[in-house]
Amino acid sequence: MSIAAAQAAKFYEQVAREGKVFTFQDELGHLVFRGTEGDAVPFWSSRSRLETIQKRIPRYRKFRIVEEALAHFLDETMSMLARENVHVGVNWSGATLKGYDISVDDLRRNIGYWIERLQRP
Repeated sequence: MSIAAAQAAKFYEQVAREGKVFTFQDELGHLVFRGTEGDAVPFWSSRSRLETIQKRIPRYRKFRIVEEALAHFLDETMSMLARENVHVGVNWSGATLKGYDISVDDLRRNIGYWIERLQRP
């Protein structure tokens, strides 16, 4: 399993378990990364991941760390990103913040799988 795959798997499980996501924002809102396959907005499964990024990559120190409840993230934020045809980055890491960016539908499906799995006795 690649590092990106492991980071994505951890994202889905941790978000489903803890009920929140984290991202960087500036005065304009979410950070949008332009890629060859389209735009993506990254989210992480813990505050400590963003704090580590800010320690290691100085240009991210100017951004606020924002926490979103999972329900708001899935309903409001994902609906907005879907309307704008923007993908979601999950637990990007490394000096250049690389990892998987997936469609809103795939993200909802993957988190839904983990929510169901965690609710089983």
